[in-house]
Amino acid sequence: MLGKKKGIKESLKNYMENVTIDVFGYEKKVISNVHGYFQVQSKNFHLNKEDMIVEIGLQNKQCKARLIAEKEMLYAIPTPELIDFFAGDGMTTALGLQPIVEKRVSDYLQHLAIAHAIPSEKVNAKIQLQDNLVKVFLCHGEKYHSLIPLKTLIKQFKP
Repeated sequence: MLGKKKGIKESLKNYMENVTIDVFGYEKKVISNVHGYFQVQSKNFHLNKEDMIVEIGLQNKQCKARLIAEKEMLYAIPTPELIDFFAGDGMTTALGLQPIVEKRVSDYLQHLAIAHAIPSEKVNAKIQLQDNLVKVFLCHGEKYHSLIPLKTLIKQFKP
């Protein structure tokens, strides 16, 4: 019985460590920013916003992002634009976030690669809209591996 209580206690502790409260509405703001970005790009490229994907991966252990549709690159997204994609317009320059975010995202993707036995040059996060919801997927190249909670990725871009 003591082992069972300890197991329950440990499970509850692990659960509570992953609970976050969005007191300042940051996640809601990010979701709005993501929708706005896809809306603008859908007009620029004359595509449905749900047909486009923002892919964040590693190239020479550096964070690289691109906008893709139907497995074809539409646009290489510069890091400042990627930060604004999450944090809002002007946040990169206002807070000097670029080097911090590049390091955080690179470290996060490398961690995911190790944790899921994916070669680091093949790991990527794909962000897309599905049924008007923001979805983030961990991918091994073009193959979907698992869903990543948006909050987890947001942490890498937070000021």
